[in-house]
Amino acid sequence: MGHKMLVRVARCQLLVSCLFILILAAACCFVTAVTGQSPHFTILVGASPSESPIRDLHYAMILYGCSVCILLLLTALVSAASVQRESQTLMATAFIGFGFLFCILMAGLTWTQECKNLVEASYLDVYDDIFEQVLRRSSEDAKKQLVQTHDIFQCCGKTGGHLNIPDSHNFCKNREEHDCVSIISKALHIHLHWVRMLLLLSLGFTVYGMVLTSFLYFSLPRGNVWDRRGEYSLNNALICPPGTTQDTPLSQLLPNHSVQ
Repeated sequence: MGHKMLVRVARCQLLVSCLFILILAAACCFVTAVTGQSPHFTILVGASPSESPIRDLHYAMILYGCSVCILLLLTALVSAASVQRESQTLMATAFIGFGFLFCILMAGLTWTQECKNLVEASYLDVYDDIFEQVLRRSSEDAKKQLVQTHDIFQCCGKTGGHLNIPDSHNFCKNREEHDCVSIISKALHIHLHWVRMLLLLSLGFTVYGMVLTSFLYFSLPRGNVWDRRGEYSLNNALICPPGTTQDTPLSQLLPNHSVQ
């Protein structure tokens, strides 16, 4: 009874974990969509020169987020199906999926920790380039991009003697002149903080899923199932019961038959 109870508890915990993993997959999809479609990112990515690393970083973050979403979704579905069908093959597949997730999530956590300064510097370099072009009055497109950036981030210019720009009222609609460098840095820090939180939560459920799937895989004896619950198998239907032969009439093997 103790072993059966542990198996049932593990099955329930794995199903609950699959539910939370599906929620995490939806959250990762939302954050990926924000990264790819939010004007806070697209305005600077679109204004960046072709040789800037910001474009490759942006596309890499979107591709990574989509990969994590798909793996979370598939692993949760396979795990739930393995519990419902009591299949060792599906359980082993779920364990392998959790293993892939573990590697990918660890790589993402390491990258966000080591390359966050590179991401921040890339975005700020794009803003500095636009800002300097407006100071030199070399491009009308740069002025439009700067106005859009100020409207999106609700800021105006930079500190350090660069706020005295000719015709600043044309592209600074805010009366309070907030430093755009600090606001852009703060927005990036908040976004990366939520990304790391989702990756850590996903990593925790991934490790827990690996433990549960391995336990259930070895708890399921080969050729048997956890709990039949009144179900019957026809695998041994041709095996004759003791004391009978294969030539015994079928009517004599039926229950409650009357001998005439």
